[in-house]
Amino acid sequence: FCQWAETNNATIARVTAGDVAGEVTAYLARNNLPARAAMAPSPLLEGYDWDSQKMLSLRRGRGEGSDQVSITGAFAAIAETGTLVMASGPDHPVTLNLLPDTHIVVLREADIVGGYEDVWVRLRERYGKNLMPRTVNTITGPSRTGDIEQAMELGAHGPRRMHIVVVRE
Repeated sequence: FCQWAETNNATIARVTAGDVAGEVTAYLARNNLPARAAMAPSPLLEGYDWDSQKMLSLRRGRGEGSDQVSITGAFAAIAETGTLVMASGPDHPVTLNLLPDTHIVVLREADIVGGYEDVWVRLRERYGKNLMPRTVNTITGPSRTGDIEQAMELGAHGPRRMHIVVVRE
C-alpha cells in the first residue's frame, strides 16, 4: 500500500498510536501549513492524544470552503493500488475529503486490504445486507488532471496534498 500511495503522489508516515498527533503537527510545520485543521468527528480519531499538541487547533465537523487542512480516518485502504476508501456518515463528512487543499488521513494498518473485492466484503459486513453508506469515495493520491497541455497538475478538483499516517499495531 505505502509504495503505491507514494507512487501516486501521497506522502506516508508510519507511526505508533501514541505518535499520531505529533506526526500531524510535524507534517504541518514541515510544509509551512497552518497548525489548524477541520477534523472528522470520528470516535476512532478521538482515541489519539490531540491535546498533547498545544499549538494544534482542531475544529470537528464538516469541511468549509475556508479550511486549508482536513484530518480524517479511512474505512479501508487497497494495497494493490494505493487507494483509500472513505465511507460517508455523521463521523466522516465527505466535504473533508474534497474541500481543503491538504488532506491528512489516519489509517490503521489493520484496515489495509489486498484488493477492491475485499473492501466490498468489509462494507457489507459493516453495514448489513442491501445497505451501504450514502457515499463511498475511493481516493488514489491527491487530486490531479492532465487536461491542460497534457501536463500533470495537482489539486485540480480537490486536495493538492495528501499525507497518510499509517498507524502500526
